[in-house]
Amino acid sequence: MATAPPPTAPTVSVIIATYNRSQTLRHAIQSVRESSLTDWELLVVGDACTDDTAECVASFGDPRISFVNLPSRCGDQSGPNNHGVALSRGRYLAFLNHDDLYLPDHLAVCVAELERSGADLVWVPCAIAYPRTDAAPGERPCSFILAGVPIASGYFPFSIYSASSWVLQRSLADRVGPWPAPEREYVTPSQAWLFRAWRSGSTLRFIPSVSVIVVPAGPRPGSYARRESPEHEWLAQCFKDDPKFRERILEEAAISEAMQHLTGKHYQPFRTLLRLLIRPVFALLIALGVHPHAVIFALLHGRRGKMVRDHRQRVGAR
Repeated sequence: MATAPPPTAPTVSVIIATYNRSQTLRHAIQSVRESSLTDWELLVVGDACTDDTAECVASFGDPRISFVNLPSRCGDQSGPNNHGVALSRGRYLAFLNHDDLYLPDHLAVCVAELERSGADLVWVPCAIAYPRTDAAPGERPCSFILAGVPIASGYFPFSIYSASSWVLQRSLADRVGPWPAPEREYVTPSQAWLFRAWRSGSTLRFIPSVSVIVVPAGPRPGSYARRESPEHEWLAQCFKDDPKFRERILEEAAISEAMQHLTGKHYQPFRTLLRLLIRPVFALLIALGVHPHAVIFALLHGRRGKMVRDHRQRVGAR
């Protein structure tokens, strides 16, 4: 049975799972420190890190931040995140990938909605920073789209919701249990856990406020092997120098979405027919407790856990 956190517990426990990426981790940590909600603890959990991660965390000199390095490698964020949850003391839990960034109002907006609505978990749409292959030297290195938007106000299992966008009641973590190991799933552990939370009858609520920047490693081959991240440096400088940078990101994402809509409009009758044909199949899978993406990823990757292993190989996280 879960026990209540002690009276001195912080409002939110933020957990960062990390592996040998201090060059991006320091930006993720700084984004938490710049939160307008200040009553938090930050648990940085290393997946047997061998670089200067410990020194990076210690350099902030912030008593709200702690670091623990696991003695053996899990090879995935599920192990460090589960360890972080076990150590956490907050009334609410949040996750932040070590290459993603909170905007200052993220925690405050999410906690306010949890307390107002009584939901078990809330999430926000993310601005995804994709590398620009056509960028000339000195030009901005990223372009932005929005992700994590459902078709209604609640969870929709065909979308992907970055764990960096979640804030949840710690009682939900107690009920649903730990993140699964990747070897047990065709989808990523985060999406498998969220699907399980939804099927348990928990209330998952969408907040239409873009307050997280996701800088995915997948489109950046070898990113773990590099000891610098000019894109994170660029993003940090933009947010520092331009108070309307979030609005500029949203404008770009909106224009990109409108262009894709116009391009795809030609094929809308075909897509509608396809959805009508496959909807009963996916409805059956969901009723049986199978994540609808599992079929797609099984076809693409062949067996459980291989998607995560392929990702590790692509980004150089060996």
